[in-house]
Amino acid sequence: MFTLTATPPSLGWLGLVWLLVFTLAVFTAQPLAAAQQSDGLDVAQLDTFIREQVKRHGLPGLALAVVDGEKIVHLGGYGKADQSGRPITPQTPFVLASASKPLTALAIMQLVEAGKVELDAPVQRYIPEFQVAAPRGQSAISQQITVRHLLQHTSGIPEAGCQSNRFGAKTLAEFVAALQTIELDAAVGTRHFYCSGNYNILGYLIERVSGQSYAAYMQQHLFTPLAMQHSFTDEEAAQQAGLAQGYHWLFGVPVPAQVPYEPAQMPSGFLIASAEDMAHFLIAQLNGGRFGSTRILSPQGIAATYAAGVPVGDSQDTYGLGWRTTSLGGVPVIAHAGDHPDVHTLIFMEPEQRRGAVLLMNSQNMLAQFGAFREIEAGIARLLAEQEPIPATALRLPTLYLAIDSVLGVLLLLALCSFLRLPRWTKQLQQRQASAQLRLRWVNLRLLWEIGLPVILLIGARLFLHLLGAQSWAEGLLLFPDFGAWLWVFAALLLLTGGLRLINLRRVLRHGGGQLGIYANSQVDWVDSHTQNNARGLI
Repeated sequence: MFTLTATPPSLGWLGLVWLLVFTLAVFTAQPLAAAQQSDGLDVAQLDTFIREQVKRHGLPGLALAVVDGEKIVHLGGYGKADQSGRPITPQTPFVLASASKPLTALAIMQLVEAGKVELDAPVQRYIPEFQVAAPRGQSAISQQITVRHLLQHTSGIPEAGCQSNRFGAKTLAEFVAALQTIELDAAVGTRHFYCSGNYNILGYLIERVSGQSYAAYMQQHLFTPLAMQHSFTDEEAAQQAGLAQGYHWLFGVPVPAQVPYEPAQMPSGFLIASAEDMAHFLIAQLNGGRFGSTRILSPQGIAATYAAGVPVGDSQDTYGLGWRTTSLGGVPVIAHAGDHPDVHTLIFMEPEQRRGAVLLMNSQNMLAQFGAFREIEAGIARLLAEQEPIPATALRLPTLYLAIDSVLGVLLLLALCSFLRLPRWTKQLQQRQASAQLRLRWVNLRLLWEIGLPVILLIGARLFLHLLGAQSWAEGLLLFPDFGAWLWVFAALLLLTGGLRLINLRRVLRHGGGQLGIYANSQVDWVDSHTQNNARGLI
């Protein structure tokens, strides 16, 4: 969305064994299935690594599929799919998040090979009404955006044009129509700026060119030929098939999250598929567009999607036609990750080894994304390359949360103490006969803590959220539901205390202490007239 993010089946087990496995499903990750062995690839080591990581970080669950050439060599389900404890399996459907984009890109390439679309043709050739807001004197700017620009995220469409929920769009047509109010933030084709809106436009282009709905096209031209039997373009159908419940963390505790399903963002982030089905997709990618006896794209078409694309920021990564060339754990890969507030996904391939993996997690957390998730992804990539995983450096997620929660708890307690001690402070302000200069310094320090600190934190947090792609505090709370709530409570409490302190200080200065302030006068006694008359000299 910005953006903002799993035990074996026990079929055939009886009696006490079944009951024991089901009870331990939440706490233990076991291998669901290991398919064919692969020369040089230690599948057992890979499975052990995943089980240890799921347990170490307390992840709700994940599904894993590993491909070697034309075959699936490992399928695994770990952890729970929902609150009932239902185990995740390789057939459990997940919302793919931005891992949907390579599928949409492949659909575009199919239309290119069919002679219905040209990559360097303007989008308006296929969607005549496509229009972005044009600055004065640049009325033709929309005509410059090509299909390739959308695929590579170089159209110039800004973050504000990336999410359908910002427009209230319910369909792809409505999403495209809403872009007429969006101004580009860069010249067309000049730089890569990742924006899911580009792929929603591509989804609508598929509809206009094929004469089918995006959902119908994907079902007919990808899901069916690739035998993706647990893949969906409809949330209700996926739920009936056991769609994984998403989770986010609240101060270290995974809790179910309710993230709305957005059909108007299906091409960029809301396709649904299982790990096993996505393994079929990777087999086709690694074998020149062929899955079994079925061909979904030519070898040349597949190679075009892999080709190095445009630079991604200041990194060595590039973004091509739906795929990113990057590295995981020092291993070169072609990959695409996906994140919603309740799910994290990754599909990647190692062309030199002709291997790939699908990793689907039913949880999301920014701390995990830059620690636990990276550790797991890098470990899988290295094992596929027949290298040992890098020794764990990230703190266990529960340990990390315990440390952070302790700091946040202490800060909140300090803020609460300042609030509760305000009546006493006001009374002392009136009674003491200390140095005026010294007292004023302490008052300034208190006000800096109570007013300056929360203002700085709120401004800094807003800038940080903007860098992550969040366009509002509401979107920020989706990314950080726990820390965001804490920040607002902490800031509100300090600002309230600082505001009351200023009011009381002003009244004491103005009236010589004759009144004690709106918070304190109901909780402290009136002081004698001598103290009141000298209150100005005590500050």
